[in-house]
This record gives sequence, structure tokens and C-alpha cells, in this order.
Amino acid sequence: MNNDLVREMGYIALATRLKRISDKMTHSTRLMYRNLNIDIEPNWYLVLIIVQQTPNISVMGIAEKLGFTHQSVITITNKMVKKEYLQVSKDEKDKRKTVFNLNQKAIEILPKIEQIWGYGKEVIYELLNEDISILEYLEILESNLEKASFGERILEKNN
Repeated sequence: MNNDLVREMGYIALATRLKRISDKMTHSTRLMYRNLNIDIEPNWYLVLIIVQQTPNISVMGIAEKLGFTHQSVITITNKMVKKEYLQVSKDEKDKRKTVFNLNQKAIEILPKIEQIWGYGKEVIYELLNEDISILEYLEILESNLEKASFGERILEKNN
């Protein structure tokens, strides 16, 4: 890309670069699903897997497993319920807690999605030129951000 300010800025634009890559991958995945006549969003796959592995899981349980906010999980699961991939009910022990299970539609589509993501795993490996060391760096980045946020670290340097 010519005149690519994000690349020119180097590591200082890391968040923007990661977001740009994420947006490209999400957009192309959404188009791929449409092409295959599969009516799901790219970020639903992980929720489907979590609910499959942990029936009667709550919003907080999903949020913890994904490292997402409670609100973002509510947004995702509401869309999945509306499209009839998840069934929602109240926890038998704590009626205030909402829990999720797979609907028949999700159970039927999961093998196809798992096959697609098997191919996706191969493609990511190829895109990384068979070098997955980026995952080690992402682990370091996430671990350090859990200790203190990016903004907190900047404020500390500013004092």
C-alpha cells in the first residue's frame, strides 16, 4: 500500500493496524458465510462453541471465557436468539440469571461451521507463512495490558 500512514507510523499505530486486520478478516468472513448461505456473523462461532461445551452458561460465563464485556456478549447473544441459534432461559437455581443453550438450528449447522473453521485455521497458518510466533507476542501484550492499561501506562509516564 502506498501512502499508508498506519504502516509508516510503525508500532505506535499497533492498535489501529490490528483493528484494520480484524476488520478485513471479519468482512471477508461475513461475505464467505453469505456465499455459503450460512446466516451467522463471524463472531458467533466462538459463542456457539462455548455454549456447546458448557450448556446453561450465563452471559457472564461467556464474557469471562472470551474476555469480552458483559454488554458485548448481550449484544451478540440477543442477535443469536433472534436468529434462533440460541435458546434463552432462566437458571434453575438463580432465576435472575439468564442462561443459554443451543437451538436445533445451531446443532445442525455446527458441523459445517466446524469444517469451515478447520479450513480457516489452515488459511491463517498460510497467511502467517507458517510462523505462529505472533501468538507469543499477542500473549505478552495481553498479559501486560491486564497488569496496567495502555492509557494508565501513558499517564504514568506523563507524571
